This record gives sequence, structure tokens and C-alpha cells, in this order.
Amino acid sequence: MDLECDDPKHMQWLYETSLKRAVAHGIEGVTLKFTQGVAKRIIPAIAATNAIVAATCANEVLKLATAVSRHMSAESGGHYMMYQGGESVYTNTLSHERNKDCPVCSRRAVPLTVPPSITVAQLIEMMKEDERLRLKNPAISVPADTASGMKTIYNPLIQSILEKTKANLDEPISKWVSQSGVELTVDDPIMATQKQVRIDFE
Repeated sequence: MDLECDDPKHMQWLYETSLKRAVAHGIEGVTLKFTQGVAKRIIPAIAATNAIVAATCANEVLKLATAVSRHMSAESGGHYMMYQGGESVYTNTLSHERNKDCPVCSRRAVPLTVPPSITVAQLIEMMKEDERLRLKNPAISVPADTASGMKTIYNPLIQSILEKTKANLDEPISKWVSQSGVELTVDDPIMATQKQVRIDFE
């Protein structure tokens, strides 16, 4: 029978067996938590991760205080340190550069050029195929004179709203967007945040 470290019964048996041996040989400090740590090869964070972070911080303070070396910054080659210590020790510094077209952190609207006659269903298919959006099942809202400042054209994510808005799929987008430059708010399960899509008519 294999030992299953995530099974409480197995760990209890291992602890009791270890405790008997510890008592027989005068070994102190055997607890259930310690037994689990040994069995699962758990490295205490205070002895590893925290020590590495503290040493790195101290090293950077030394650089700043004495100018003995260039400190970590975007100008000096990197402000993000990567540490790998699984089998050996390796560190590297690099700089993260923001992608202006990132669909998650960028708030820039994605421009779409469409004919005024395009329907909501066709627009959704167009957005699904667009490499800049890569949508799966989007909900669409437009600016409107409402309390929230938005009006939902189509929302497949909430059943009650879907029933009210699915008829809009066959309507032209120009019914809600009267001119170029209007930004739609798009919400999709695959996106961490909402995305703006700017409609430009041909």
C-alpha cells in the first residue's frame, strides 16, 4: 500500500508510528505537523523564501548606500529579479515592458471599421474572429442616457438579460450607434476586465 500524504488517516498512522520510534530512541519534537512537513518535503518559508527576499533587499540597500554597484532599475537593465533554486542557484534581472495593445491592462479602445448595416450578431462574430480581442461569448453595452450611463444591447452571460436582449441580434448596430467614434463596452468570460471597442462606419 502506497503512502498518500494528503490522506489524514495515512498521516495519522505515520505520525503515531514515528512517535513510537521517537519514544523508543529518545527523539524529541515529533509532532503531527512536523511529520507532515517531512513526508511532504515542505520547506519552511521563513528559512527559504523570506530569507532570499530579505537578502535581496539588503543587497539593494547596500548598493544605494555605498554606490558599490548599480542598483536594480529599468535604466540599469532590470527592476524585476527572478530567482531559481530548485537544483542550483541562478538569478536574473529584467524589465517588464507594457504592451500598449494588451487586452487586459490597456484601456485603449480597439477600432473596428464596419458598415452601418451590420447586425449585432455579425458584429459579435467579427469581434470573435479579431486577433486583438479573441472573444468567446461577449456581452455588449453602449453609452446611453441612463442612471448607469450604459445600455445593454446583448448579454448572453445572464439568463434573464439574455431573454430580453436576444431579439437585438438581428438589429443593425446603427440603431444604437448613430455615428463613428462611439465606444462599445464589451465584457467576456475570457477577459479579466471589460474592453472598449470603437465603432467606425465605412
